[in-house]
Amino acid sequence: MSLAIEALPWQDHELGGMHIRKLTGGEQAENVKAYQESYQIADGFTLVREQMQTATPIVYPEMNSDGYVGVCFAFADVNKTDKQIAFPHLYHEQMNVTNGYHYPEQKHNALNKPSYYTSLQFRPEYLLALHKQQPLPSWLLHLVDGSCKQVVTRIQVPTSLRELGWQICRMPCSETLSDCMRIQAKALSWLAMLLEIPEQMNRNHYQQQDVMIAQKIQQAINIIQNEFHTELTITSLASRVALNECYLKKGFKNETGLGIHEYLTEYRLEQSCQLLRCRPDLSIKSVASMCGYQPSYFSQVFKSRFVISPNDFRKQ
Repeated sequence: MSLAIEALPWQDHELGGMHIRKLTGGEQAENVKAYQESYQIADGFTLVREQMQTATPIVYPEMNSDGYVGVCFAFADVNKTDKQIAFPHLYHEQMNVTNGYHYPEQKHNALNKPSYYTSLQFRPEYLLALHKQQPLPSWLLHLVDGSCKQVVTRIQVPTSLRELGWQICRMPCSETLSDCMRIQAKALSWLAMLLEIPEQMNRNHYQQQDVMIAQKIQQAINIIQNEFHTELTITSLASRVALNECYLKKGFKNETGLGIHEYLTEYRLEQSCQLLRCRPDLSIKSVASMCGYQPSYFSQVFKSRFVISPNDFRKQ
């Protein structure tokens, strides 16, 4: 059994510019403790907070965050695994950043333990206006200028900034106007600290990110080489190596000189040549199947690549 988060009995109200959602109780929510807050601090600048503790798995709907840049922390009990968190790609010791990432429907399975989420969400025009007054960190400006679409990545930040994110998460639900003002002050402090992250730390981040991406590209290559006989798609590869499709395709091309589909085709054909040469006991149909092709399509692809048919190749 699971519950859709939007189906829970939420009660909404406004307080000092804060939109607050609390559970009203009742049978459907008796095993769930949660609240959500959204505070528009300025036009184009919003703080979002959520606390959740549940004895029943909670399903979050599919969400498309296109149109803003977000920076967030997701905190949880140290005993939770990534598979238990509703959005495992956001659960990390460092700060997550996103610019229009599409979140698939996922389930919160970390039962009977609290989890916390808080984020600052910006419209690009808000950050560009800030940039005219004080230069944005390079990683933030990179997300705002639209040069890379739909990214979720992680930024190494000072411990003090992470601690501030944790303080914001742990603040109780706002009950008074003064509570709202305290949260607003914390959000502004978070933004100020973001603008002051040293550029050296940003350079270190990009170096670490390059190493991480290279490792994931190699993972994708290994998957193709080990499972070339199965149906493989870019979407499934990206999911398995936990890398955005845009980064996967670009990094794969840089590493191998070929697109993913091209590499898969070349590798399959290389393996088919080995089988045709070394396994005369195998029929053309069997070779095709072992290399992930339908027999008729295999002959077509093989002839397109090598000019001759698989059968003629074997006779050489």
